[in-house]
Amino acid sequence: MCAGLYSIAERHRMTKKASRTAELAALARASMHREPALRGPDHVAIHFLSAPLKLLVSLEPLRRKALKLYAKLMPGAYALVGARTWAIDDFVQRELQGGAQQVVVLGAGYDTRAYRFAETLRAAAARVFEVDAPATSQLKQAKVKHLFGSLPPEVAYVQVDFERDSLEERLTQAGYSTSARTAFLWEGVTYYLQQSAVELVLRFVRERSGPASAIIFDHIHRGIVEGRDTSFGAQQQRRYVQSKGEPFVFGLDPEELPGFLEQHGFGLEEVINADAMAARYFAQAPKDSEPHRLTSFCAIAVARAKG
Repeated sequence: MCAGLYSIAERHRMTKKASRTAELAALARASMHREPALRGPDHVAIHFLSAPLKLLVSLEPLRRKALKLYAKLMPGAYALVGARTWAIDDFVQRELQGGAQQVVVLGAGYDTRAYRFAETLRAAAARVFEVDAPATSQLKQAKVKHLFGSLPPEVAYVQVDFERDSLEERLTQAGYSTSARTAFLWEGVTYYLQQSAVELVLRFVRERSGPASAIIFDHIHRGIVEGRDTSFGAQQQRRYVQSKGEPFVFGLDPEELPGFLEQHGFGLEEVINADAMAARYFAQAPKDSEPHRLTSFCAIAVARAKG
């Protein structure tokens, strides 16, 4: 059941060594927090960066140059990382207020919500399960200990060898309850998976979590997967991920999403498309700023398992 978290190539890499992708995502979040007009919410991300990347974020001229390069290589991606951060933050807080007792971060990387929302989690008597490959998980735990002095008791670090281990078995060993209402976070993953792998994760959420459990995930449209989308950033992003050996594999056009989720036992509660992200999160961004421009082929979805 764990095979759906990552593509095969990514699973091989992450099992052997800590994920570089995790640090790059943290870099983007740390940079967004430094922007005067936006002040992205992740004030902890910078502490998970290597010394050179901390310097890059801290020195404004360097940060701006890096943003220009990011926007050239992957137009629209930086803004999506920022939008995901805000949207998932909102989701976690809503779910905890609504009675969720568990938060499962699938492919946690350097996700910082367990630390930024520590008081909320304690007030709700909720636990966080950070699922990741052993190398990345171990490095993160070392960084958390250095930052906070010890590992927080409300966080379980679930190390999964994606070639051998059962996700359910590892989660259960860490104290996960299959009967508790759970909020699942699945960020930056679905588009690199085969449809069968996406369906495996949805099946796990539906069958192995308590009533009213929900999942938030970002996804792309089928047009970019098939190469026919020529909107802003589509072809550049498609070429870039292909060049890195991780091509876009799975996508759903907007009209397909509700039926796909219904077929797998979920009700679609919310879709935040590119226009909604721009209006909700980037209204204060500098006008005509290329890094803050969103691609139209991506969206964030919230789905809740049906009884």
